[in-house]
This record gives sequence, C-alpha cells and structure tokens, in this order.
Amino acid sequence: MAPPRVVSLDGLRGLAALLVVIHHALLTMSGFSAVYWGLPEPWFVTPFAHTPLHVVWAGGEAVLVFFVLSGVVLTLPAANGRAARWRAYYPSRLLRLYVPVVAAVLFAVVCALVWPRFVGAEYSEWVRAHGEQISPATVVRDMVLLNGTSWLNSPLWSLRWEVVFSLLLPVYVWVAVRFGRRWWPVIAAGLCAVSAIGSAVGSDEMRYLPYFGLGALIAVNMPEIANSAQRFFAGRRGQIAEVVLGAVAALLITFSWWGPTSAGSVGTALRAIPVVVGVVLVVVLAIGSPGARRLLSTRALTGLGTISFSLYLTHEPIVVSLAVMVPPDRSWVAPLLALPICLVIAWCFWKGVERPAHRLARSVARMADPRRQSADRDGRRMRESSPRGHEGRVDRIDGRPGDGPRPGYAVTMPCPHDQLSREDAGPWICRQCGQVFGAASSAPAPNP
Repeated sequence: MAPPRVVSLDGLRGLAALLVVIHHALLTMSGFSAVYWGLPEPWFVTPFAHTPLHVVWAGGEAVLVFFVLSGVVLTLPAANGRAARWRAYYPSRLLRLYVPVVAAVLFAVVCALVWPRFVGAEYSEWVRAHGEQISPATVVRDMVLLNGTSWLNSPLWSLRWEVVFSLLLPVYVWVAVRFGRRWWPVIAAGLCAVSAIGSAVGSDEMRYLPYFGLGALIAVNMPEIANSAQRFFAGRRGQIAEVVLGAVAALLITFSWWGPTSAGSVGTALRAIPVVVGVVLVVVLAIGSPGARRLLSTRALTGLGTISFSLYLTHEPIVVSLAVMVPPDRSWVAPLLALPICLVIAWCFWKGVERPAHRLARSVARMADPRRQSADRDGRRMRESSPRGHEGRVDRIDGRPGDGPRPGYAVTMPCPHDQLSREDAGPWICRQCGQVFGAASSAPAPNP
C-alpha cells in the first residue's frame, strides 16, 4: 500500500497553486507587470514589489515549492521500504503527466483562437508577450515539453523539469536512500550550491533539478524531521517558534526581491542561496509545525491541493483571455474574475481529464508489472474465499511477515482484500477473518 499521505503537503500544494494563479492574474495589470520587466512601478505596487510582502504573489517561488514537493512524494515510497518497480513506474508516471498536459495545450489553443492575443501597447507587458503566432510546431513542442515551451501556456515551462526529474528518479532515489540519512547535510549543501551556481551562470538544469533532490532528502529523513519538530515545537515557546520560523521562511523565499543587490555572478549566486533555504524550510514546516499542519490540512486548502495540477495547467489561458476581453483602462476586472472562473474550470478539468488519466495510469502500471497482476489474482481469490460484508479491523504488519500488527496503522473498514492486495506495502491482516493479504499475501497469519 502507498505510504500514508501527509495531508498538510496536499494543502501546501493547493496554496502554491493559488499563489501562481494570483501571480498571473496580477500580471495582467501594467503596474504589477512592470516589476518583472524592470520598469518603474506605480506607488500602490511598490509595497508588494521589492519587499517581503512580495510573498503574497510569489508565483515563481511557489513553483520551486512544487519541485521540492515532487521530490518528496516520488521518493517517499522507497524511503518507507517499498520496492521500486520501474517497469510499471515509467508508463504510469508519464501518462499522469502527459495526458493532462496535452489536454491543457489543446485548451490553450482553443482559448487563443477564440480570444486572439494580439493587443496594443496599452495592455501590460505580460499580456502582450502572449501574442505569439500559433503553429503546429509550437503546439507539438509544448506537448513534448523537453525542448522548451512557448507563451501559449507558459506555466508548462516547469513541467519540463518535472518530466526530467521523473525520468531520472532512480538516480535520485538511489542517492537519497543510500546516502541521504547519514550524509544529508553534505548533500543538501552541495545541492544548494549547485542551484545557486546555476542561477549565476544561467543554467536552468543546474538551477532547478537540485530542488527535487532536496525533496528526496526530506522524504528519507521525514520520521526524524517529524520527531525533532514534535520536541522543538512543544509548549508555549514552540508556538512562538512556529511564528518566527514562518516569518523567516517568508523573508528567505522572497530574498531575491528585497535583499541587497550586487553585480556579477557571485552576487547572483549569493542571492539565490536564501531562496533555496526558504523553499526547503516551507516544506519542512508543513511537515513538522503543528500550526502549519492545522492550517494546511483545512478542507479548503486540501481541496485546492486535489485540483492543484489541473488549476496550474488551465489557469493561464483563462487569465489571458479575460485580460484581452477587458478594456485596458479597466484591467483590474480580470484579476477579480479570474480566480472563481479558474477554480471552476480546474475542477471540471480534474474530473474530466486528470482523474481519468490517473485511473488509466494505474491500469497500465498493473499490466506492466506481472507481480501486481499476481497480487490482483491473490486478492480475487481471497475475496471469493473470505466472509463477505463484515466489518474487519485491518492492521499493517510491521517487519517480516508474521511479526505482528504495528500499532498506529489500523483502520476500521469493510474487509476489502481485493483492493488492498493491489497495493504493495503489505502485508496486512484482517482481525475479523484472520487472513493476511497485500504484497506478502502468502505469509502465515500472526495471531490477531
């Protein structure tokens, strides 16, 4: 079975996606767009431009949080001892990524054809940048991702690195599992340095891929992080520490906007290091801070987390279309309309595209892995031979088969041998019928 989900990370993913939407919605206004084009910004934008308040629309930094989260999520099964099955992983992972991406590119093409993006100088620089000519070659390149992307749906630039990381995942997992627990300070410092150097020399590969490695380090050290945080944040002083560290994370993640400037590649590298540290600190707080966990585990943010990928893929065509429909002297209307419309479209996209893509990916993974097919057959046999319709307490067995149930992994549910046996982190035991099932379903049943 997949490792237990850290619900607060789902909420963090939803919050990051929301920041990206806000970021792009505000860029439809010339005043906010001027910040990124190096132009003088109006007075009402200045407090949110080169100050720590930039955090409220830090879309680029939110994408870096996505990178770390991907490293955590994809490494976590191996960190919990689950055997890697690369034959099933690759087709499943690529389907999960590419089916929604292709649909999102087609959605962007439709939006660009219905609401042409060729606008005058009175619109923001960001909106005008989307006025590229659409060609079949552009569409195909955006779908493939690996050769760069266009302004048709510009958030796809980050999916290029998600795909590269997904292809290189065995390397990340091997390094993290083999060396990440003992040598994590050295590896983390090295990854931070590589990312900073990449920022200085203009290498996107060096700048972005280390973030996934930092996420992998977090995954293999997650129990230690959780235990240390539990002790650190205990009591009244712990609550104060949560607030202080949250503020520090906001300061670090926006350091490149308000920190001291210095010319040259060395100055660029030094300005990038606090951002890397801030992004990692945000994810660590989401795992270990009780206050952050409560906030990020709210229904609103976890709901956003569920549709975050769909929201990320579909929001920009909507935002740009709204911007070109609205008169430039009323550019403030587009940001107000963007968020509710984007949320509705994202939910529809999740329901109609992303969720079916996940089902297809799981089916392909089962077909690609004979061991999973064998587990399915074991599950069907157990379902046919076990009592039907009873309420059984299902316990995870820790260690070798027969070592006994591990406290804390128990859930009460109808005894679903067929569903649970399709997953891989068993064995599990039903207290009611005493059968053991899961990855080691042939193991002898321990005494309940």
